[in-house]
Amino acid sequence: MTDQTHYEVIIVGGGLTGVMMALALSYSGYGSATAPAIALVDRAPAHPKSPNSESANLKTAATITPNGDHRTTTIHAAGKTMLETLGVWPLIGDMATPITRIKIANGAPRQGGLARRQRPEFSLDWHDDDQPMAYVVANDRLLDALYAVMATRPIVHITDAEVTSFDGAGDLARLQFANRPDLTCQLVVACDGAKSKLRDHAGIRSFAEPHRQTAIVANLTLERDHANIAYQRFLPSGPLALMPHGPFRASLVWTLPKAEADRFLALDETDFASVILAAFGETLGGLQLDGPRLGWPLKPTFSRKMTGPHLILAGDASHAIHPLAGQGYNLALGDAAVLADCLARASARGLGAGHRSVETDYLAGRKLEVTAMTAMTSGLNQLMSFQPAIAKVTGAGMGLVNASPVKSFFQKSAMGGHLARANLLEGHLPA
Repeated sequence: MTDQTHYEVIIVGGGLTGVMMALALSYSGYGSATAPAIALVDRAPAHPKSPNSESANLKTAATITPNGDHRTTTIHAAGKTMLETLGVWPLIGDMATPITRIKIANGAPRQGGLARRQRPEFSLDWHDDDQPMAYVVANDRLLDALYAVMATRPIVHITDAEVTSFDGAGDLARLQFANRPDLTCQLVVACDGAKSKLRDHAGIRSFAEPHRQTAIVANLTLERDHANIAYQRFLPSGPLALMPHGPFRASLVWTLPKAEADRFLALDETDFASVILAAFGETLGGLQLDGPRLGWPLKPTFSRKMTGPHLILAGDASHAIHPLAGQGYNLALGDAAVLADCLARASARGLGAGHRSVETDYLAGRKLEVTAMTAMTSGLNQLMSFQPAIAKVTGAGMGLVNASPVKSFFQKSAMGGHLARANLLEGHLPA
């Protein structure tokens, strides 16, 4: 264990967002190989791809257990550019499944007399032959790659360290821990998830939607080739998404009321596959489960503020959105890319990472996209979930979505958005 107790920036949270944030900020101009200015604090044991980590409990640092996370992450084209620039993509590119088209439909499929008329649908197409609109990557593979690259950067990884208090009132931020000395820094970046303890320590209130839905996540084997098409079907009970994930394989994310999700999770594999087929249709032929089913309670959470004195909230700690558009991690990529530019500009001016201009700069770069994406995902989920009742009165539903700015926004978001501007998203190091 080193005796360094002060850093320019400390990132709290060692998941997909935290490690990626540490990588991005390591190019912001602070510190050097011999005097690291960036630290990543993680309450979990050391990751096997991070051999140079510092642990507060050396006995548990070597004890790694599989996380059992079978989820996938959708990374849009701009996010792929960012990961290429950071050196991560070469480690995962051959395992990423491209998406060249998204097909979106409303209501149950036309089979077995379930529908009397054609239900409206639309497709989002990418017209650049050189690059898909997005990619699907397994979470565990992405995390391994992020840690492997982080091990090559001047970043101190502090594990087995849970923050017990945060004080940003003075000239420096101070983090206290139960099992190690205090740490101070100019800026703390909270990447510790939707239930962020750091956000609570800072006294920043959040708004959480009631837990009414559960996302069933599973991997499926398909009878027919998906042809790199992603599918989103809006059902009265909630949206069902099938994302291409390898040859003749797909990743399922099905949002349902909690009681219905619990009932489906209790079915055997054959009956569960039949339920999916009835809900999705026979476009891809027969479906079989490939691995376990997981149920993830959905409780979209939005922070009242994105910043505080010596503090930036990022990723789910700031905005845990509904997964229907697959944009959660892409928002986090935008957070990291924008903050890296903010810090690079502050560093070039000789300012510390905790200077007030960094906070102002960050809000100017993130508030619009985060607010727009939050409103779009939450509003679209509610609109389409209650669409049958609305349609009777107003004719709303997929036809409304198809003719509204929502389609354009959905398409731009799927390809990388036009609301976030940052060097890493455009293939350049922070400046």
